[in-house]
Amino acid sequence: MVEDLPTGYYLENFNFLLDFVEQHYSDLLTQAEKAYRQDFRQLSLDAQRLYVRLTGRRGPLFRLDKLAYDEIGCLSSATAELLDKKLFQVPGDTIAADLLPLLTKKELLDRFARSDKRLKRQDLHDAIADQYSIEQIREHLGLDVIEPLGKEYLQVFKLLFFGNLHQDFTEFVLRDLGVSPFENYVMDASARYFGNRELLDGVLQSYLVADECRAVMEGGDANQLTEFAKICLDAGEIRETLLHRRYSKMYNTMARQLERYDRIEEAIRLYEKSIVAPARERRSRIYDSLGRTNEAIDLCQQIHEDPVDEAEAEFSVKFATRVSKRHRLEYDWIPTTSSDDFDIDAVMVKQQPEVQVELQACDWYKSQGIDARYVENGLLPGLFGLYFWKVIFAPVRGAFFNPFQRGPVDLFTPEFKSERQAMIESRLDKMSDNTVFTDTVLETFDTKFGIANYFVNWRWLDRELIEKSLSRIPHGDLRLIFTRLLRDLRHNRSGFPDLIVFPASQGYRLTEIKGPGDKLQNNQKRWFRFFKASGIPANILNVAWR
Repeated sequence: MVEDLPTGYYLENFNFLLDFVEQHYSDLLTQAEKAYRQDFRQLSLDAQRLYVRLTGRRGPLFRLDKLAYDEIGCLSSATAELLDKKLFQVPGDTIAADLLPLLTKKELLDRFARSDKRLKRQDLHDAIADQYSIEQIREHLGLDVIEPLGKEYLQVFKLLFFGNLHQDFTEFVLRDLGVSPFENYVMDASARYFGNRELLDGVLQSYLVADECRAVMEGGDANQLTEFAKICLDAGEIRETLLHRRYSKMYNTMARQLERYDRIEEAIRLYEKSIVAPARERRSRIYDSLGRTNEAIDLCQQIHEDPVDEAEAEFSVKFATRVSKRHRLEYDWIPTTSSDDFDIDAVMVKQQPEVQVELQACDWYKSQGIDARYVENGLLPGLFGLYFWKVIFAPVRGAFFNPFQRGPVDLFTPEFKSERQAMIESRLDKMSDNTVFTDTVLETFDTKFGIANYFVNWRWLDRELIEKSLSRIPHGDLRLIFTRLLRDLRHNRSGFPDLIVFPASQGYRLTEIKGPGDKLQNNQKRWFRFFKASGIPANILNVAWR
């Protein structure tokens, strides 16, 4: 891929990110962070390129004798300049775990006179670390090693630009290659997500805490995890919603592990502090296991009246029904659960191990003279994304704050719908006009093809499939499906049937393919219940091998 990019593309992207943050968030940057940007700007071209190259690689240490970049004229001069500007350092306090990975296995065997070639790499590291002191290891290595500095400042710039730390400069590369171009939406600099330094520091801290939590859990020590949980429980209240959700996911993970360690009280307290599913579900299950039946069912009622999502709502009814029956209790609020008697068909085909069962099912339909397409979660969410494109990328205050977003920052929150309620209702109303609806979808497909959108997976869509689907699927059915999608965009955009089947004469049918031993997942069951209640043609096809 990189061969298709111009020389120094990475430096141009690096400077774009730093300049963007400096322009939009100058008031939030510390003096040290501003100095970092200024120091980098004053470097020579070679030094800038070398710094960006190494900060983009896994480190933290690098061998000077292994550095080779054709576009950098003099590596030694660039290195000396970066050392002088305190953006590189010669590491002093190092450990064997940092130094030994710099050598190949053959180099380790040669330099430390080892003959145990069959040892795994990590075992070889451990053996050398046990035999030699860190000073002796440095002496045997005989390497010039450098370490880039300022990564903590670069993290701040990345977080302000992307809004998270899981995106990186790969987004620029994909854009430059045309692999994943992004929509040209309006960015409202006055409505930044990071409105103050306190929030920025809070998000940075959340990543550090999450890393520490992960390390504690990987250690497998129940006492350490309990102590870490107590620290989290004693921390102050988190007022910012998105940050609270970030911590809540960590609380849920810790609490689930504490359940396994039988540290139940600590688990309950963590679940109580969480605002995301399945915290309330787990609490209800714990209360039931402890014999606190009324608390378990009361919590189910709270969930039923104000669920976080459909999965939580479904749990509240099923679990409360099961617990109340076991204890022969009656509650007026518990509705009757629906049965899962879906339409099920069966077919026997000759197995082709190298071919997906869904594609074999398509071939079987075609052998019967019936058109069937393998679409999975590509077609219906794709039609939704195409039709609601202008709503998704509408210039809502604070929705977009960098050029690499597949949707607004609030897309998977309740605020997405409430902030755009009028636009959404207008779009749904216009679906009654078949011509307007069809023309809107097709025009968006033609003009936006290839542009990143959370709901549109372009490899699943082509114009012929869209045209046939729009002519065969009643638009009233699509409106019902889109309405359910909007209830919970994060979870409802998956779980759709594998195939769309077009009978020879007219109409359509959504078909889920199940091979031997395969069963419906919970999100698939929810869609099938919805299809059944809405009169949308859908069935399950069980495939057996002949």
